[in-house]
This record gives sequence, C-alpha cells and structure tokens, in this order.
Amino acid sequence: MSEPLGLRIAEPRFWDPDDLRREADRVFDICHSCRLCFKFCGSFPRLFEMIDQRSAENVQEHLVANPHLVEEAARRRAVAEASGEKLSDHGHEVAEAFGDELPELSATSADLSQSQIDEVVDLCFQCKLCHPSCPYIPPHEWGVDFPRLLLRWKAQRRRDRQPDGFALRLLRNPVLIGRLTRLAPRLARFGQRFAPGRWVLQALLGVHRRKNLPAPALESFPDWWRRQRRAVTLAPMSAATTAGVSVAAREGPPGKVVLFSTCTVDFNTPITGRAAVAVLEHNGVEVIWLEGQVCCGMPRLDGGDVEEAARAVAQNVALLHPWVKRGYAIVVPSPSCSLMLREEAPQLVEDDATRAVAAATRDLCDYVFALGRAGRIDKTFPKRIGRVAYHVPCHIREQQIGLRGRDLLKWFSEGVDLVQECSGHDGTWSLQREHFEDSLAIGRRAAEAMAQASSAGCGASCTDCPLAALQMNQIAGVRPEHPIVMMARAYDLPIGERQGDLFPKGVGESSLARFVSNGRPVSPGGPVHS
Repeated sequence: MSEPLGLRIAEPRFWDPDDLRREADRVFDICHSCRLCFKFCGSFPRLFEMIDQRSAENVQEHLVANPHLVEEAARRRAVAEASGEKLSDHGHEVAEAFGDELPELSATSADLSQSQIDEVVDLCFQCKLCHPSCPYIPPHEWGVDFPRLLLRWKAQRRRDRQPDGFALRLLRNPVLIGRLTRLAPRLARFGQRFAPGRWVLQALLGVHRRKNLPAPALESFPDWWRRQRRAVTLAPMSAATTAGVSVAAREGPPGKVVLFSTCTVDFNTPITGRAAVAVLEHNGVEVIWLEGQVCCGMPRLDGGDVEEAARAVAQNVALLHPWVKRGYAIVVPSPSCSLMLREEAPQLVEDDATRAVAAATRDLCDYVFALGRAGRIDKTFPKRIGRVAYHVPCHIREQQIGLRGRDLLKWFSEGVDLVQECSGHDGTWSLQREHFEDSLAIGRRAAEAMAQASSAGCGASCTDCPLAALQMNQIAGVRPEHPIVMMARAYDLPIGERQGDLFPKGVGESSLARFVSNGRPVSPGGPVHS
C-alpha cells in the first residue's frame, strides 16, 4: 500500500477526485469497523450512524422483497424457543443465526453520497486527537490519517464545488483582523459587547452573536517589542558561526531563539510574549523577534485553503531559515502554531528550508523544559503558587512531546491537577453560527473540570492554548493563563498586568494565581495551598 498523501499538495494525486473518493471509502470503512474514536468529535458518530442506517435499510428492503425469509426465520426461532435449555441459560455467549441477519447486505462508505461525506467533514474541527489514538496510523500498513484526509476533502470541495465567500476569507485572516482592531482597540472591545453590533456581525460574517471573541490588547506585542528593543539585523554567516552551530547542536538546546509570537499573542495576549522574553532572558537565552512574521497558516488550512496556507508557510520559512542556519531555535507559545510549523508545513512545502525550520521549531514550554533538563534553568523562585488546574491542549497531545506545561508548573507550584478534555474551540470552527452550540457541548467537560478543580482548592487555572482559555472562560468563567506567564510571575519579573488581554470585559471571574512570598499571600483572594 502506498504512503498516505497527507497534505502533499504538490502531488498530482492529491487533487484527483476519484483517488480521493477511493481513499475516503477505504479509511472510513476501517474506522467503521474499529470505532475506537467515537468520542472525539461529531464526525465519527455521524459516519457510523449513516453506514449503520444504510445497512438497516438494505436489510429491510431485501426482506420486504423476500417475505419467505421472514417466515423461515420466525419458524426457526420458534423451534429454538421450544427446544428447552440453552447454553445462554448457563452464562455462555452464544450466537444463533435464523436466516434474516443477512450480513452480505452490510453497507460500506461507498454507499454514502457526496453530501453525506460533506456532513462528516464539516463536523471535524481538527482537534487531531483521533490521530495519536488510532492503531492504524503509519507505519502501520493501513496508513490511516483521518484528519488530513478530511482536510484534503475540504481542499477539493473548496476548489471545485464551494469556493470561500468573503466572510470565510476574512475570518481565516487573523493578521488582517488584528490590524483592523489595532486602529481603535477600545472601540473594538466595546463592539464585541454591543448587542446590535453582534447581530450585524452574525448576519455579515456568520459569527454567532453569543460567541465570546478574543479581546484586542491595548498594546500589541509587536508594538511593545519595538518600544523596548532595537531592530534585529542578520549578520553575515562565517565559518566560526557554522562551527558554533554544530557544537550547540551537540550540547542540547541552543541558547538563542527566534520567538514566533503567533497572531493571538501579537494582538490579544501580548503578556504571553512579554513573559516568554522575560523568562528566557532571565535564564541567559538570547531572544529575538523578527518583523515580517505572518500567520502560521493554520486557520486557512483548517478551511481547506491549502494553497494560501502553503504561501504563509513559505513566507515564514524565508524569514526564519537564515536564523536557523545560524543555530537559532524557533520557539512558539501556541500549540496549534507549533504543530503547524513542525508537522504540517513540511508537507505543504516540500523543500530543505522548510524541513530545517520544522526541525528547529519547538513548543515554548518544551524548549524551556529541555533547558531545565540540561541544568540551565534557575529554579529559585521568589514566589510560589499552590495547586494549579492545568488543561492539556489537544495539539500538544498530537505532537507527542510530553506535558511540558505541567512539568514547568511543578517547578514552582504545590501540585498540578490535569484536565485532559478537548475545549472544542478550534480556530474559526466554534465562531461560526452553525457550530457554536456544538463547540460548547464538546468543551463543557473541559471547562467544568477546570471550574471543579478551582472550587476544590486549585488557586490558579492554566493552559498553553489561548483559544481553549477563551472557550473555558465562556462556559465556566475560569480565566486560565499560559504556563510561561505563571513562571514569570513566580520569578517576580516585571511583565505587566493581564488587564486588557484576551477575555472580554466583565466575562467570567478571575482565577489568577495566589502567589506567596516567604510563605505569605501577595495577592488577595482565597486560601494559598502549600
């Protein structure tokens, strides 16, 4: 069997509709026979339901056309009932066939229409939890890659049948949205709470009127960087530099990084970027931020706009690759964006530069943990926190790098309570009117688990994913922070306040960490757990 195509859009076979349908039928039939992933999203239950329903219809149609089968089956059941004692009476499992089971009439994915497969595709919000849970992913010979198969379906559908309208193109351009809100951030924040305006937004863009949107920060991260620091220039690469790169590679994580800040940090949670810079520099790491970064491309990829996603990848690679060649690591504070650069980008753009950038990219917490494992992290924290409720983002689990956010929190907390449920947000999926209620239903378990942990004694809520934080705030009122922000506060580093970041004003209740210094609380609130 050939290797799954994944997102290799340069392969002509990627765009072959007949090949796509054959692959969809093959993978869907494997999933239907396995059913391990029934719990992750609506795609799997709907797929199983439609195939099972078609099987039942096939059987019913056949029996109607052949009534003698029903009569014969009824006669055999009557005989079996009158035969006396059965093995099942002694607790043994037993299967009896009476002639109307007709397994040869079982449906397959090939019996589904194109519109039915569209239903399966639209219920997937690319959490990707099915991928690491699947027993048949490569290198298994069956090579199942369900989430990327659905992205391929979206890409072909978008190109051939359903091109994006203005609303979807805008929603999948977070940089443009961020820059527009920067023109008047206070007005934009007011507009998010202005009910008539939200009705207009729903009518024009399809954004559900009750969906909490990430609030624009009063000062963006790029503006803060420019205000605080000089411009970064690229020095010529010498033989000594090349030798230094090879030595650094042998000795573990390089002590110099490019911060790929991400759209959400740039425009909504700049405190995460400020904290990342402060923590890394406190531990002797050289940090640079580059003008010209664009969205990683994940929102466009999720919508099937693979060509625009590939263009975003190529633009970022052209910016980052010269620094990778000089031995810099790329650190990313958002799991979805690190996943995009590490795993999706090398498939969308298949060249050496993209592969080099992917290999040099690390999730921020994973990088910091690696420094700690190498003995290069200061673990004397002036302030500590009690127990922390930590939500594990789905895209951290997909990368299979370990739960490094939790591991960092252990350095300066009195314990970590894990919440490993999907928030149900995705990028733009949960914003859309038709998916908003489903997203809340999926995310409820995560949000309620975080709220229960807080009520049971956790003095802080935490997650690496800002959109998961926004979702849990909407559902349960918790206000999770990024682990790196908590680490900066534990160091007592001046990173500023969170006011104005991410959460809409007046929504939810603060669950900022109760920090202690010399055994005493330094922020008001509930008890400190020590």
